[in-house]
Amino acid sequence: MNLRTFNIKEFFYYSVPVMLVDLAIHIGIFEWMLKVFTFTDPQDLILLRPRTLYFLVVGFIIAMVIVPVRLYERGYNWKTLIVRVFFQCLITIGVLAASVNVLFHSFAGHFLLYQGMLAVAAIGLWHLLFRAAILTARKKGRNKIHVVIVGENENAARLADMIRDNRDYADYKLVATFGEDLPAINDYLHNNKVHQLYCSLNPAIKTDIVNSIIRDCENLFIEFYYVPNMDGYLHRSMTFGEMGPLTVVKLREEPLANPLNAAVKRFFDIVVSLLFLITLYPIVWCFVAIGTSISSPGPILFRQKRTGYKGKPFTMYKFRSMKVNADADKLQATADDPRKTRFGDFLRRSSIDELPQMINVLKGDMSIIGPRPHMELHTEMYTKLVDEYLVRHMVKPGLTGWAQVNGCRGETRTTEAMADRVRYDIWYIEHWSVALDFRIFFMTIAQILGGDKQAY
Repeated sequence: MNLRTFNIKEFFYYSVPVMLVDLAIHIGIFEWMLKVFTFTDPQDLILLRPRTLYFLVVGFIIAMVIVPVRLYERGYNWKTLIVRVFFQCLITIGVLAASVNVLFHSFAGHFLLYQGMLAVAAIGLWHLLFRAAILTARKKGRNKIHVVIVGENENAARLADMIRDNRDYADYKLVATFGEDLPAINDYLHNNKVHQLYCSLNPAIKTDIVNSIIRDCENLFIEFYYVPNMDGYLHRSMTFGEMGPLTVVKLREEPLANPLNAAVKRFFDIVVSLLFLITLYPIVWCFVAIGTSISSPGPILFRQKRTGYKGKPFTMYKFRSMKVNADADKLQATADDPRKTRFGDFLRRSSIDELPQMINVLKGDMSIIGPRPHMELHTEMYTKLVDEYLVRHMVKPGLTGWAQVNGCRGETRTTEAMADRVRYDIWYIEHWSVALDFRIFFMTIAQILGGDKQAY
């Protein structure tokens, strides 16, 4: 149950006040900065003019359209909140900076940087406090979604248990369950507060009952959801569509199948990899080249065939961290692997050994974020052992991914460990977004800086 219900009442009660406070924070910080900031470039004095505030407001409006405030949504966590605040402020200050630069040939870089940092901090704190207040109210029984379940089959029972026992659905309150007693259902819907109704009755068999319930829900502005029995399929992420008069079910919706989404992701990959390769990579290369040459004879780069997009093999690059050996394409590295050099062990624990894969990213073999590519031998082996293993190749492999930041990194000792990794990879494919990629990117950095025990 991952439903985004647009509620006009909640929008005006929660989003509008939050947006007004957000705008007030932007303007307040801007005015305060003007008083305390010392301008060194006469051109930057343009920011003192009142009309520059227009650009700030325009930038804020654009940011609200692109990244709207959704603090009232169910399943909204604090990490998502911070990421959205960051992008809201980035767009707002970006529009201000671009407008001032284009119209007045002025760019107060330090001023706008401090403005953006303070805005992210202040608005982030404000959103966290407001979200906490919403969750506190819901824990006390306010602002919950009142749910009715109709049906007595396994799906209905499973749904009821999930709402009652799973804290992820604490925002939902199961107020009533029914079998096929239509008069009792109609009476309850007309005399009680109900927001959503979930029906697991088969509409082909119980046509009259289901149609009557749908009519009542429409007349009473209750959201109706049909709960089909899809237990025979391997997974539950499905989308409904139409083909002429027929309703069809697609087993999986991949956001990256959309050409625009794929283009956005590819643009990000090119920019990040190119910037890294022309700035930091030469320095890293020199450092690694010296250390690797001293630690053991052999090449600086290690090349290995890995399984890539749609199962096509490609040559992946890494800094060599082991002595040259015959098992490189067969065995995964272990914590105390005797093949590793002392310098190579440092490269692996710091993840520096993975940096040459930026070349793969620029070439288009890989992406910054995506399922980690496996050796061809392992692909062949796990395809037979793990259901849906090959689904992870529906997107380009990545330097880091959702599985890695959730603990599925390094050696896979058991088939179940690989199955866990595959489940995370498929979840990423089905839920991809720009915000999710940035979240994984920053989680990876935090993981590296914190010392990942699985990085060996």
